[in-house]
Amino acid sequence: MPSLGDLVRDWHRGAQAVARGDWDYALRLFSSVPEPSARMRFNVGCVHLLAGDPEAALQAFDQAVTKDACMAVGFFQRGVANFQLGR
Repeated sequence: MPSLGDLVRDWHRGAQAVARGDWDYALRLFSSVPEPSARMRFNVGCVHLLAGDPEAALQAFDQAVTKDACMAVGFFQRGVANFQLGR
């Protein structure tokens, strides 16, 4: 199991990858987290939206709001993904 320091470093690297538009690397880093939190699943969903994959984003947002039913922004982004899918 990775240490907290490793998780924070990977999250930071993932955020830097998003800033440069390197979606694949960001998704690899964010997806490598064991038992990701709702926030991490939300981040994955946002990267999928930015990469133009609303179906994968919707799945990640569904997982985020399942873990945290009070995550209003997750519900909002889920709506954005559904809108992009024409639903």
